[in-house]
Amino acid sequence: MIKSTLKKALLIALALIPVTIFAQEQANPSNYWFIGIEGGGTQLFADNQPWKFDQTSWNAGLDFGYVFHNSAYIYANFDVIRLKGKYDKFFEIDECKAMQLNMNVGYDILQLFSFKADRVIGIVPHLGWGLLNHRTTTKYEDGHVVKTGYKDNNPGDGIGGRRNVMQIPMGVNFMFNFTKHFRANIDLATNYTSTDWLDGRGGKGSHYDDWWAYANIGLAYKFGCKEILPCPTCPDPSEMTPSCDQCADAIKEAVKDAMEEDRAEQAAAAEAEAAQAAEAEDEAVWEEKDVHVQFKAGKAEVLKTQANEEEAKKVSDDIEAGREVSNIKTVGYASPEGNDEQNQQLSEDRATATAEYIKEKLGDKAEGIEFESEGMGSDWKGFYDALAESNIADKDKIAKKIKNSETPTETLNQLRGQYPELNDILETLRRTQVYVK
Repeated sequence: MIKSTLKKALLIALALIPVTIFAQEQANPSNYWFIGIEGGGTQLFADNQPWKFDQTSWNAGLDFGYVFHNSAYIYANFDVIRLKGKYDKFFEIDECKAMQLNMNVGYDILQLFSFKADRVIGIVPHLGWGLLNHRTTTKYEDGHVVKTGYKDNNPGDGIGGRRNVMQIPMGVNFMFNFTKHFRANIDLATNYTSTDWLDGRGGKGSHYDDWWAYANIGLAYKFGCKEILPCPTCPDPSEMTPSCDQCADAIKEAVKDAMEEDRAEQAAAAEAEAAQAAEAEDEAVWEEKDVHVQFKAGKAEVLKTQANEEEAKKVSDDIEAGREVSNIKTVGYASPEGNDEQNQQLSEDRATATAEYIKEKLGDKAEGIEFESEGMGSDWKGFYDALAESNIADKDKIAKKIKNSETPTETLNQLRGQYPELNDILETLRRTQVYVK
């Protein structure tokens, strides 16, 4: 029955199928809304056999719908339609104009045989129900004219006097998802109508009702895309059954990601726990000795004084008393009246010098002991603590003035001239403390 236009469209659609199989890696979202336009050729198949009209005309319209459960379609389409027809030496359809509004359902049958979430092509048989709003003018060879669906001639209850009739569209849509958001299609369908007056010539009985067909090419935009998620009923990928092949890859990937994330979290937790344990162990094992080696201002050489000799002897006495010492750590400080950068280096040098000094004093007893050194830079905390414990009358005023200053070192040096007692405090901060374990 389908003549030239429909045959050409069908050949094009069939030719597209083997070509598009090579493009199956494109991502095709499962559930989404779509809106599209389409248009193409039309052909009228009236009931008046053997009249088979071979004249084609055109139609164009809009589609709007939703795809759910991976491959099920439900959509509405609105079209403007033109139909032509001629029966030689008898009559000719001078005008057949119509508008249609249909609701359709369909399903991608390729997904029934082999489900692929990223399938590019689809073959969707569809069936619908709707209204056809039409008017027709037919001219006969003997000169008389028959009009249907006009306000002044056989009017109906539709727009402008057009006649409303029920129609059932049925066909197949060949789809090509060439990007995530765009789809092209070729739609072939035939439409049953509950009227015998599309061609302007009526018969008697429902078996005379007219049919018409179309072959359209369309383009749709997809939006509100929801990617396919693993099936919640699937078992563990290691126990995957053939019935869940459609979800296997997605679940394996999800499990892999979850395992990697879990391993990363476990590693981070273990690292944090180890660091916390090491810190607790470090605090528990290290013991601060009452050993304070003194230095001159701006110098890192250990003063050869009786006081420093006695400080170093405290460590030696512990060892001689039978204490087992595996590590000795020296921590150097600098008084804060100097440059911070220079004080950092000075404190490190003092810590190193003290470690060498104690090692020298221990002699053979230093064998097997690991020495560590660390510089703490300018000892502002020590300064404020010593100032608070001092008998300087304006100590609170001094502390506030230095803390509120944008250049605390310069302010401290200015106050040293006004309060000489500050020099005594600074002298005690040029030191190194010793820790053992």
